[in-house]
Amino acid sequence: MNEEKAKHFCFIQFRFVVAGILFLAAGLKAYQLATAPLPPVVQGSVFTPLLELLNDRHFLMSVVVGEILFALILVAGIWRQWTWLLSLLGFTAFTLVSMIKGVSGEDSCGCFGTVTVNPWITVGFDAAIVGLLAVFRGRLGWSFPPLDRKKTLTALIAWLALAVPALFAMLSLKQQPHATLGTEFIGADGRITVMLEPDMWVGKMFPLWDNVDDASRQLLEKGEWNIVISRKQCEECKRLIERLGTAVPLALLELDDDSMGTTMHSDIQSMVSVTGSLEIAPLWVILTPLLIKCQDGVCVSIGEALFQKND
Repeated sequence: MNEEKAKHFCFIQFRFVVAGILFLAAGLKAYQLATAPLPPVVQGSVFTPLLELLNDRHFLMSVVVGEILFALILVAGIWRQWTWLLSLLGFTAFTLVSMIKGVSGEDSCGCFGTVTVNPWITVGFDAAIVGLLAVFRGRLGWSFPPLDRKKTLTALIAWLALAVPALFAMLSLKQQPHATLGTEFIGADGRITVMLEPDMWVGKMFPLWDNVDDASRQLLEKGEWNIVISRKQCEECKRLIERLGTAVPLALLELDDDSMGTTMHSDIQSMVSVTGSLEIAPLWVILTPLLIKCQDGVCVSIGEALFQKND
């Protein structure tokens, strides 16, 4: 009898542990969705289309709302037979998603918003929960006791009290269209300023495709390319392009500033296959010349550059 009571106690504690994990994951994802754009997924994997779907804002909002509801049901201890089955299916799905992200080279599982957790760590953690759920299956029969209406109503009211503000916060995100390029802020002169952080682009699709025309983009998304971000009439940029030569196709993106005159040095024009420009607004803070090596549209390495500021 004592052993039976001990098993029952362990089962109850485990239920609260799972609920706590779901609350934590929901809260951190909601914070991320309410404060910042989602980072792009790693490109080039066979699982990339699936990861793009799982990275959709509205899908993640529904996950947050669902995790809050499920955690409250676990805390209330209602619908135990079904919650055990859904817990098993849910954490099995979490395990598979983390495994896919690990195989695809993602830095984080994304389970806890902006908190970076290696996907392989969550694979082991979620798999352990699946195993424990299987162990505690013996605590549950398939007889369905009468539903405790008071606990059910309390859980639903608590869900509304938590989910509605979370949804409001996630939907009211002030968009920062350039946040995935680096740090976006309002400068002292009141202008939108973006400090580009190219190191965060490695392994992801080159984020400045919108600054070239569609025909050029189709070219750049195939094969190997050297992409140089420069300034007009920049002598150091010119020397870099001359050193690169034409062994690898070259694309040039220039910071747009009407006061800088001619778009490109005429003696290197023939070396450049694709050209584009970064618009005057926002104010770009960037190292130039910046060399980015791309393979099939994905940034594979970032070259060293000299510091200059676009002002």
